[in-house]
Amino acid sequence: MSKTERIFNILLVSFCGLWLLWKQLSGPLLILLIVVAVIGRLRKENTFCFQKMHWLWVVLFGVYALSLFWSAAPDFQALERKLALLAFPLLFAFQWKNPLPLAQMWLSHTLGCVGLLAIAYYDAFMCQMHLGNSVRCFSTTYFSQVHHPSYFSAFLIFSIIGLLLGKVAWFAAKPRWISWLLIGVFTAMHLHLGTLAGIIGVVVVFMTYTIWLFSKKFGWLKSILIGFATLSIGIITSLQSEEIKADAQNAFNFTKSYLENPTAFVKGRKEPLQGNEVRLILWTASYQIGKQHPFGLGLGGLEPALAQKLIRWAYPQQAKKEFNPHNQWLQIWNEIGWLGLGIFGFLLSALTLYFYQNRNLAALLLTFVFLIFCLFESILQRESGIVFFLCWLTALSCLTKRTTS
Repeated sequence: MSKTERIFNILLVSFCGLWLLWKQLSGPLLILLIVVAVIGRLRKENTFCFQKMHWLWVVLFGVYALSLFWSAAPDFQALERKLALLAFPLLFAFQWKNPLPLAQMWLSHTLGCVGLLAIAYYDAFMCQMHLGNSVRCFSTTYFSQVHHPSYFSAFLIFSIIGLLLGKVAWFAAKPRWISWLLIGVFTAMHLHLGTLAGIIGVVVVFMTYTIWLFSKKFGWLKSILIGFATLSIGIITSLQSEEIKADAQNAFNFTKSYLENPTAFVKGRKEPLQGNEVRLILWTASYQIGKQHPFGLGLGGLEPALAQKLIRWAYPQQAKKEFNPHNQWLQIWNEIGWLGLGIFGFLLSALTLYFYQNRNLAALLLTFVFLIFCLFESILQRESGIVFFLCWLTALSCLTKRTTS
């Protein structure tokens, strides 16, 4: 291994853990990685080959960039955040003589998650000392202050995937119970984070893993039944948390009320609103905007349009918060129209098929998790989401051998 490649690998492994603890490092480290990769190319220590799969991310970025021309309020900062759509496909297009150090990258990510948990508990205890005996200090954004709880949940789930499949360096060579201990800790943290997408994601990962694990021994039919039993156990276990149980009941009641009369629901609530109410209102507003603007409002045009809708529906407090739709599909539809939605849908379909054909179970599970989070969050609108998912979806797509799982 050349000195340049060794430096690249050290930086890449460090990147996967350090940016989780300090988000501001993501940009400088990514630029440094690309510079080292270019130096390696100039020294003929790597080759540059853009994968067909990665071009779809670039096309999506191109449509976002063009949308600034028809946006009523062009947001160049939002386009800057979208640079991850270019940066990571570019970074992994530089192919070195040795494979990517994925096991070490996964270890760095996992250790970063452990560090985030230490910070979360410190913040929660400090909050409790300040507010007194408060349960809320150990839940949602009070507990996870470095990253939004949904993104923190996604980080933990990805570590769980690696630990389940024995993909994480150091842990893979140790007794299995060590991995299961950390899996249990990371899973239990979702009781603090309380994100619906995260809880669904964890349960789906365990269900899929169970089906895959038992398929060779018991056949697919029995394995699927065992998988659904795992799903049921996961749901029952989650509902043992009073907070999650109350949130689930709350979501059910709001959804039932919404389905009975959507128009009356979105225009008849009273501020302050709860999270599940806000989502239903935002989804309805975004759906209406999408129908009115088939080509989208462009980057920067959606937030003012949503605010106007909320003001018109008598929710001035919510309008001030400059919400996004909390759904990546609606977000793309509202910003870059049917064209963007078609590209995104084709991209995810192609990714899923590609990972399935190459028997890359880890990448498939991450894609499933990504799809789940896209339903409940505008996951590519924040740095935490776009950096994490683009980094790992493009990195894992570099594995093409059918033996990977």
